[in-house]
Amino acid sequence: MTELAYMVREDWAGHGAAMAPQSAVIRDWIGEAPYLFAVRDPKLFSSDRGADLEAAEFIAPNGSTRRVFGIRDLEGLARRDRDLGHAIVVLHPFDEHDLQALADAVERQSVDRVFVLVWGPRDIVRVWLDGRGATDLQTGKAADAPHPLLIAAAEAMIDEEYNGLRSGRGKDAVVQLVRSFADEGYPVEAEPWLRAYFAAGGTFTNAASIAKLIGEMKKGTRHRVQTRYVDNIVELLRERIAKD
Repeated sequence: MTELAYMVREDWAGHGAAMAPQSAVIRDWIGEAPYLFAVRDPKLFSSDRGADLEAAEFIAPNGSTRRVFGIRDLEGLARRDRDLGHAIVVLHPFDEHDLQALADAVERQSVDRVFVLVWGPRDIVRVWLDGRGATDLQTGKAADAPHPLLIAAAEAMIDEEYNGLRSGRGKDAVVQLVRSFADEGYPVEAEPWLRAYFAAGGTFTNAASIAKLIGEMKKGTRHRVQTRYVDNIVELLRERIAKD
């Protein structure tokens, strides 16, 4: 199983005073050189004095120890079921295709250890990392695991996502499950659901649909959907978990 860790950039930077010590923490976690950096566009990495290069220079001060490649190059490893056999550092991922390439590589265990420098605390990749049990190197701890009942509901969503979750049966499943759980006192909040969805193996593409639907529900939108589950679906899921 791939080990995951992350740090949010503002925690890493510490108002410009913490980058060196926090980078040492990251190096301790990822291990020995060479340091492999996955970025959105390797062609722009050296020419653009931006955030990616700044982070790489702090994490691996000796340029000769750095290796840079594109995040989407991970797709090749996943397709060929290859194991990179070394830790990688993913810098500020945000593009949906890049994120899914990373998720697929982790799902297929094509990498042993992955550290992600997250741009902002609300980034979807942080929710994915928390859902997958990643360690936040700022605190040294992982977030609480999603509730098994929410994971079971997320698995039910995944069962209906063959045509996506934005419309049709997928949308019906998301809306009814969130409503049923709300009736049981669970908050209509996207993040707990997304953590559970990612823990169940969900994709970034469909995660966006879940977040959108739950956001609309939180604002009071009453979606018109076809009934997909019995009224006591939460109780049935609870009983299934107890049997397992």
